[in-house]
Amino acid sequence: MENKYGNLLSIMLVLAIVIVVAILGFFGYKVYTGNKTNKKAEDVVSQFDKNTEDNNDTNSSNNNSSDTEGNNSSLQDILDNLGNDSGNSIYQQQGNKDTYYEGYKVIGTISIPSIDVEYPILEENTSATLKIAIVAVYPQDPANAVNKPGNLVLWGHNYKNGTFFSDIGKLTTGAKIYIKDTSGTKLEYQVYNSYETTDSDMTYATRETNGAREITLSTCSNEAGKRIIVYAKQT
Repeated sequence: MENKYGNLLSIMLVLAIVIVVAILGFFGYKVYTGNKTNKKAEDVVSQFDKNTEDNNDTNSSNNNSSDTEGNNSSLQDILDNLGNDSGNSIYQQQGNKDTYYEGYKVIGTISIPSIDVEYPILEENTSATLKIAIVAVYPQDPANAVNKPGNLVLWGHNYKNGTFFSDIGKLTTGAKIYIKDTSGTKLEYQVYNSYETTDSDMTYATRETNGAREITLSTCSNEAGKRIIVYAKQT
């Protein structure tokens, strides 16, 4: 009898060890994938910052060069350049460098220091882009809406592990959010409202801002069929 109970306890102990190892492995994998995702995102944010700086330097250099050449050129040189179709006009600026993340165009970056968020914002809204970054879903032409008057809606996944928008429900009134656009302009926004709604409610996207620059963050709630919504306006 004692031998039977001993065997049973041994089996239960083995099962307990297997369960603990499985749980630790699961959470370890989530931490690993979260850190890997964040590192890749940080690299893209750094590349975006570099490209915007390079673009600004190039455009500034081209403008200065154009002014200098324009002042020193004869009228005939200017007329020749104006009629030149080869693309070598002294007034033509070089094209800007775009930033891409796994083949998708980056149109800005978002930083929320209080919840340790720093990610690229992608122009294309698909299930694939949502897995790797923050996406702009409204208005229809989001690339031209970043840091512009109106409401820019950004979606991010809630993986419940601190990545992407997992923690936006923790944001309180006054929390700061920073958005940088492709021109290199970085604007500060402050949270002024947050609430939970159904996943079929999109009124937060079409709301009127009366000409103010605002952003709306949205992610899945921990409760099925619900979404967390956060409003922020430029300070």
